[in-house]
Amino acid sequence: MCFGSCARCIGYKLLILALLSIVANILLYFPNGETRFASEHHLSKYVECLHGILGGGFLVLIPAAVFIGLHNDDCCGCFGHEDCGKSCAMLSSVLAAFVGILGSGYCIIISALGLSHGPYCFTHLERNWIYPFSESSGGYLFEYNKWSKCQEPQNIVQWNVTLFSILLVLGGIEFILCFIQIINGILGGLCGLCCSHEEILLLAVILITLECSMFYRCCQSESCNKTYRSFISIVLALLGVAFSGYSCIIFTLGLIQGPFCNSSGGWDYIFKDTAGGYLTDYPAWSRCTEPANIVEWNIILLSILIALSGLQLIICFLKVAAELKRTLCGTYSVFVQAGIL
Repeated sequence: MCFGSCARCIGYKLLILALLSIVANILLYFPNGETRFASEHHLSKYVECLHGILGGGFLVLIPAAVFIGLHNDDCCGCFGHEDCGKSCAMLSSVLAAFVGILGSGYCIIISALGLSHGPYCFTHLERNWIYPFSESSGGYLFEYNKWSKCQEPQNIVQWNVTLFSILLVLGGIEFILCFIQIINGILGGLCGLCCSHEEILLLAVILITLECSMFYRCCQSESCNKTYRSFISIVLALLGVAFSGYSCIIFTLGLIQGPFCNSSGGWDYIFKDTAGGYLTDYPAWSRCTEPANIVEWNIILLSILIALSGLQLIICFLKVAAELKRTLCGTYSVFVQAGIL
């Protein structure tokens, strides 16, 4: 079994999916092929989140490029084992896979929100540009007779539902493929780029042996003990990546949506349709009369939280990379020595 070939196969699939995501997101900007709605800012706020271009696109292209080039990657060996460098490359691909998971996860979340919220369109009833299905919690998707409420752009409901659904599916497939590569990368890091079925079976036996009969001796060994501590650090750091990434996304969405405040029309998210444009429209901030200075308060604190969660994300990534580099060769030597025994 060649884990490197499997990674390349996943990489090519991710490359195609990322390109399709970029195309689908671009099409959302031009309903029926018309450009005037984008220039007039008559698009759904979720279209402008760039979830297909940035999330399901460029952030997935990064792991795709890493996986495709993985087969020829061979950094230096260690402890006299040439394959250790290949194992290093495979374990490094796990980090790239986590970048893909963050990107595809962002694409999934925004696509689901876009489908649930419905399109931004002009209606005859209100004689204005609104979100006519925002209160239906996605129920409009099955009420085809209500789609005619949107008069302009023509067929905007069908256009949005189709493209957001495509992006949702593409993001889901990308997420699954990146998750598969995490498992594939860990196995490849332990075996090298290629292993026979006998070697995989031997690895399983070695792991069970290390866990059961040799666990005490391993814990008494300073190098082995450090290896296990490093693995625990990697797991905790990956949890930090997941939680800080989630926090960063939520705080960013909160900053884009704006505060919940009292205005002339009552308590509402009065800037939710601006797609973050209110951040530079300072005179509009006075529309929030209560709580006092709530716009400034929210912007400052949410910006601080985004910066902090971003730093946490970077630090956790660096920690994972450092522990992988520190752990890899010691882990490889433990498996080789156990196999020889």
